[in-house]
Amino acid sequence: METTTTIPQINSNMVEIEEEIKNILINPKNFSDDFISNKHLLELSVAEYMKDAHKIEDTLIYAKKRGITEKAKETILKRIKDEVKSVRQQQIPSIIQSSIKKYVPNAPISDQAVLPSGYYFTNAGGISFCNGSDKDDVLISSCPIFIQEIKHNKDTNIYYVTLAWPEDGKFKSITKEKKCIAKKNLIVDLASNGLPITTTNADRIIDYLFAYEHINSHCIDKVTVTDKLGWTDDMEGFLWGNRFLSSHDHDSPPDNKPSMMFFGSDQGDEQIADGFRSKGDYRTWISLVNDALIYPDVAFLLYASLATPLLPILEVQNFSLELSNPSSSGKTTALLLGASAWGAPELHASSFVNTWFATPVWIGRAASILNGLPLYLDETKLAHSQDRRDRGSDIVSRTIYMITAGRDKARGTLQGTERTESFRTVLFTTGESPSYDLSNDGGSRARLIDLCGNPFFKTDAESKSVVDRINWTIQDHYGHAGPRVVQYILDHKDQWGLWKEAYREANGFLSKSETMSPIEMRLGEYFSFITTAISIIHAALPELRRDRPVKELLESVWNRARNEAREADIGDKSMRLVYDLLINNNDKFYTSEKFSQGIKWDSKQFFGIHDIDETGNWTFVGLTTDALRELLQRNSFKLDEIRRNWKLKGLLDLNGTSKGYQRQVPIPGSSYKSHMNSLNLYCIKKEALTFKE
Repeated sequence: METTTTIPQINSNMVEIEEEIKNILINPKNFSDDFISNKHLLELSVAEYMKDAHKIEDTLIYAKKRGITEKAKETILKRIKDEVKSVRQQQIPSIIQSSIKKYVPNAPISDQAVLPSGYYFTNAGGISFCNGSDKDDVLISSCPIFIQEIKHNKDTNIYYVTLAWPEDGKFKSITKEKKCIAKKNLIVDLASNGLPITTTNADRIIDYLFAYEHINSHCIDKVTVTDKLGWTDDMEGFLWGNRFLSSHDHDSPPDNKPSMMFFGSDQGDEQIADGFRSKGDYRTWISLVNDALIYPDVAFLLYASLATPLLPILEVQNFSLELSNPSSSGKTTALLLGASAWGAPELHASSFVNTWFATPVWIGRAASILNGLPLYLDETKLAHSQDRRDRGSDIVSRTIYMITAGRDKARGTLQGTERTESFRTVLFTTGESPSYDLSNDGGSRARLIDLCGNPFFKTDAESKSVVDRINWTIQDHYGHAGPRVVQYILDHKDQWGLWKEAYREANGFLSKSETMSPIEMRLGEYFSFITTAISIIHAALPELRRDRPVKELLESVWNRARNEAREADIGDKSMRLVYDLLINNNDKFYTSEKFSQGIKWDSKQFFGIHDIDETGNWTFVGLTTDALRELLQRNSFKLDEIRRNWKLKGLLDLNGTSKGYQRQVPIPGSSYKSHMNSLNLYCIKKEALTFKE
């Protein structure tokens, strides 16, 4: 059965074309000549071809079935295409001078943006390129694609482009490094993001975007970006999340674009930045905080959080502040209250607050984007390592070191070394026990303020109601105080020098005691910093209660922090081990009395020598290297660190004969050719152990 193809009856032009074709089909042999010589028919066909080429092609297929040759069909089609190109060549100049928005009104680009020379919008909404009268036009894209914005990271000198294209009636955008629109193997990957691109049209789109940027360079938005939050390098501005604060912030029109924007290296960075935002109202939040200031630990943590932007101004090292107490005591609530000064105090991905259930790499990268903003990690018991050689406590200790150093771990690449970022921050954390109890690494003690105890005094119905009120309120009211403090700092840049002098005076006063240990002196620097910051914070937040003397608040916290640090001193803790060893294993120490009993020295039997005379007086206890090393290793101490600590504190009896850590001690009763045999021992003074009795 024969199938009949009918000519599409779409509009009046097609009806007229149909009638004309039927007339000249009477003589199929002369069809091509008659068609081309019929000026009116040719003009109608060109017009329809520009609207929809398939309709004209289907019409010629119909004619072929009625007797015209394939050659005649191709001759007519070529003539129509040539005429179309000629028409478009004449139209292109007017297209170039016209705004793109005339054709795509909702495009997220400048009103001045135009298509590059030779490119035009197809009737189907795509973009084509006119090659000239001797070549077919080329379809570039099935939908319009524009360069919406160009970003420049002034720190890395890397450029980024934001591409925009319509999808489901709305414009979608994506920002990538500029090299991604310059290489075919990179730009095709954007198909995963919805960009209408394949390997077939990738080269054409690259050429089109290059031409688009060139002709529209004057009107494409250009933004300077940075991958760090907080202070800019010149200290003239501060990025609080996605909002740029400057000393001129009050005078800037609300629709003005900031001179600096945050652009993270990855989506995780953007999530952290998004957490620094505001919700609810300031007065509700400040009313809550004023009621909570009666709790010294909570007040101190809040002041320390708001003081973080002052670290580079007062030239203070980074440090860590920890609340430690058993579970359900409100320490996480106190932590989140401090975080609420800056943004969303929530333990999830869209906040800047996280837990220790994170990799060391994530913690290092998160810290690296902060320059004057706090870092929050809740619950040290959640720290874990994928490396069996490490424990969670090792991660905590290394993190505390890293925070104080202000620099993430250096890493290599296939080509060389990875860029290592410096940062300025205060780490706020919680745990069921102090972090310096998790490890016998002595350095972390001088870098951590630990406030051990219930931040709300006790766990009962009254404190629970306080904790509940805080949790409920900060869910809806946050992110107001931090930017206010920053704005005050920016607006009073002429006083930065005076603030620095005030800090140095406070530090000199707080650290003047000769009895303070090096650890206490280091903690004194941090307390002096917060002391200085408190008056600045109150000036920035005049609604904050001031009825409690700062001295009273600091004394409560300072004395406890000093005691915690002192008790955690590795020199004292390791000396306790020696004392216990001596008391519980007295028979394992060689003495003159043992020699008189006929017992000879045996390095396998004895830990060392206890210097005791006939009257029972003694001056030191000497330990062999093997005995001391085994004792310290069993208790997770490092021999090199402990002996250095003991020597610096004057706990070793070197008798002026050694520049190292040991001295020679004669073995009672042993002699060879009138010379006493001797041992190299770690000799600990009696005074170092007397206070332990």
